Amino acid sequence: MKRIFPPALLAISIAAASASIALAAPPDNHGADVSAVAKDVTIVIDGSHGKAVSDLAKAHGAEVSLAARAKGAANAAAGKAKGAAAAAAGEANGAAASESGRLKAATAAAAGQANTP
Repeated sequence: MKRIFPPALLAISIAAASASIALAAPPDNHGADVSAVAKDVTIVIDGSHGKAVSDLAKAHGAEVSLAARAKGAANAAAGKAKGAAAAAAGEANGAAASESGRLKAATAAAAGQANTP
């Protein structure tokens, strides 16, 4: 409907302008009438073009925004998964390191070589 309206409006305005020019009785102001019609047609054409460009830009902006949100959500999920994996690996490394230290301390204590200041 939006695409049909501006051309239809243009056609109606041109027909109305042509009829008004054809039915104008005195040819005295013929140049002014032609100029007025030309200005009206220019305004209609420029206005419909601007609206079409604006609508296209809005639609494109919405698509880009939606794609950016989807990409951001995917990156956030990937980052959370990577962080959880790193945390689990860190816990396993920490547990292994503390077990190793505990065994060394137990061995030293059993040998009577406890670390005393």
